[in-house]
Amino acid sequence: MPDVLKEYFLGLADSLKSTLKTPDAYLNKVALTVVILVLGLSLYILFKKMILRSVKDFTKKIQLHKAAKQTMATLTVVAVLFIWIQAINVLVLIALLFGVIAVFMVRGLTNNIIGYFVIKYRKYFEIGHRVEINEIIGDVVEINSTSFKLLEVRTGLSSDANTGRIIKLPNSIIFNESIEIIGGANSFVWHELKYVLSFDSEWQTAEKIMTDAGQAYFEETVLPELKKKKGHMSSEQADLQPVFSVDTNDAGIVLVLRYLVDYRHGTCVKTGLQRKILPQLNEHPNIDFAIWEMKVFKG
Repeated sequence: MPDVLKEYFLGLADSLKSTLKTPDAYLNKVALTVVILVLGLSLYILFKKMILRSVKDFTKKIQLHKAAKQTMATLTVVAVLFIWIQAINVLVLIALLFGVIAVFMVRGLTNNIIGYFVIKYRKYFEIGHRVEINEIIGDVVEINSTSFKLLEVRTGLSSDANTGRIIKLPNSIIFNESIEIIGGANSFVWHELKYVLSFDSEWQTAEKIMTDAGQAYFEETVLPELKKKKGHMSSEQADLQPVFSVDTNDAGIVLVLRYLVDYRHGTCVKTGLQRKILPQLNEHPNIDFAIWEMKVFKG
């Protein structure tokens, strides 16, 4: 701590000690402090009632209530400081307080601006990319000097659909949190299509129906896009083709088709595959979907 500030705070402590050694002055200041606190609380209650009566808009009412609370709290603290400390000391303390607040504000603003340049000029992510931060998933719709906005995507819905909510995050978050980015050089992600058949179904026939539909989709849609982005596909092509798997559970035979899809068209592609596969499964006489049974026993 600089010598000037050290001397100032030592002098301030001596001043407070001298006040406590004079009982009369001490009691007067306590009484004045109580009066100021009661007056500040009374004014706050009065302003609160006036806001509740005169303002109808809920959002504006909350904003005015918050502003009145902060204003009265600040004025009350300043008044109490004037009672207990000399005026010049109060001004110095207020200046120091505002200085500390300003440092934290400038620091946060600086980090956000640096984050903006990292995002923009190092191509961290761009508008249209899908990102996941702290379990928040959304498509980037705006990037400015201090923050960026996401159009939230709720993966818990029946499909990867936008919820309609806009989430605003500070640019500095890229320095503190891990971020998963989809888009740019690679816009494809893996999705799954799952059916549960009864144990006596011809699941091999269902497998052929699903794999044929998945392979046709891959060759017609995915492969041309991959060739545009990566040129001639050779060794990688086998790793990117649809994958079929079979398993069982208590209800029946579980068939899963895993396929690549552009993250922006997940719902559309899934619907298209369902329309192609479901009619064939329903028409086959030896393929039945599993039925969950619930038995209730009465005691």
